[in-house]
Order: sequence, then C-alpha cells, then structure tokens
Amino acid sequence: MTDWEVQYWVQDEEVKDISYSGYWTDEENEKQKPFYVLDDNFSKAEEYLKSTGLARDFKNCLKVLKNNFGKNLEGVGMDLAAGNLWAVPLILDSGNIDKLYCLEYSRHRLLKIGPRFLDHYNVPKDKIVLVHGNFYELRLPDHSLDFLILVQAFHHSHQPEKLLAEMKRVLKRDGIILIIGEHAVYLWKGYLKYALKYLAGKFFSKNLQQRVFPEIGDVKKMILKRDEIYPPDPVLGDHYYALGEYRSLFWKFDFETLHFKEFGSPFRSFVLKSK
Repeated sequence: MTDWEVQYWVQDEEVKDISYSGYWTDEENEKQKPFYVLDDNFSKAEEYLKSTGLARDFKNCLKVLKNNFGKNLEGVGMDLAAGNLWAVPLILDSGNIDKLYCLEYSRHRLLKIGPRFLDHYNVPKDKIVLVHGNFYELRLPDHSLDFLILVQAFHHSHQPEKLLAEMKRVLKRDGIILIIGEHAVYLWKGYLKYALKYLAGKFFSKNLQQRVFPEIGDVKKMILKRDEIYPPDPVLGDHYYALGEYRSLFWKFDFETLHFKEFGSPFRSFVLKSK
C-alpha cells in the first residue's frame, strides 16, 4: 500500500470489464518495461523518455500553450491514464499547480510503481491524489478542472467520443487539454503500401514480396477498408488515427485545436482549449 492520498472510483471487478485491461493490469508484463523501477533503476526510464522525446514534446506543448493561447499550466488538473506516474514531476514543475489527480486503472502501476517515482523525484504529497479509476467516468463535478493531460493515452480509447465528452464535462471554460505521444500515421501511405503489395503479389515471387514488404501478409484485394489498413491492436488497445480524424473528433466537441510533430518523431501532440 501507499501513504499517498488515494481515492477509489472503480472496483477491481469493474476493471476486468474494461477493454484491454488484461495486458495493462498484468504485473509480470510490467517487469520487462523501462518504467518498472521497483529495482530502483531509474536510468531505464530516463533513457526511454530521452529516446522517445516524450518529455521534449510535453515541454513543447507548454510553449504552444503560452505562445498561442497566452496561458500557462496552472490550477487543478488530472493526468489521465497516468500509468506509472513518470509524468507527474514534469507536470508539477511546469507551472503553478495546486492539485493533480493521477488516474489509472492498473493497481500495481498506481499504488506500487507510481509512488516510487513520486518519492524518487521528491513530489510533494499535498499536491497529489492517486485515483484508481476509469477515464470514461470522472467522478468530479462539472467544470471543476483547469487542465487534463494524456501522455500515450488517448489512442488507447476505443470510444474516443465518450472520452472527449467526459473530459469536456469536467473542464472549466477555457480549460486546457494536452494530448502527447499519439501515433503519427498517414492513411494515404497505408493505402498506397497495401495497393503496392497487392500488385507485387501479381508479378513478384513470394520471397521478393517478403523482402520488400516484411510487415504485410498476403493481400487479397487492392482497396482495403480504413480499419484494415490500421487495425486496433487487440492486446495493447492502440488505435491509429490520421491527423484529419483527430481534428474532426476535437472540433466536434468545440475545442480550439493546435497540433505539432517534431521532425523524425513517430508521435504527434495536440493542445486543446475548451470554449
């Protein structure tokens, strides 16, 4: 257990019914990941953050927020699908944060690994509330939060409109959402790659096809449906959205939206402001 403030918004039996929870609540799987710091080896996590650019992208979001909306990260907010809580020190260092809710449905991530991160980076206990919960059901009053942050989290939602509606509900007017670490995919590239593989199947040997398109199996038709190009991961729950699809989702909920992607990065990020 932990001596940090903890709130329980979901029961363990309910977590089992959440899509993709089997993988993310498996503590044995966690031991192979860079954020597993129960061995006190924090260098793995720091190297991962450096190599992926996630910390850099978070800081870039803050610059976009200031330069385009004239706002800083401040007040009361929530880190949604907070995982092992590695982002919490960055968030608290970014502005005048009064309180940060850290919501996660994986018990071992939230209550065992997460507090180790918080202790290691000297996070003050009076600013943090650990929440065992589901990001589709935020048990807070309407318009009660100044900001929400999702790092490598939004694409795990199989009901993005439901998630956005709930985030919109709890945000104050002019509230901020930072969405970081989303897969940068391009539908036209996907369609083109599969079309070429289909044509290759007509003219090239199986061996040559495998060398040119090692990640694609046999393609039986030239034009595929959208979800056949980028299907969701059935275990991890990763979903793949093109930039236009993200923008359509955000505009539907009346968010002002800014987007950026570092050259060469596999991720894109968004800064949203509620109206």
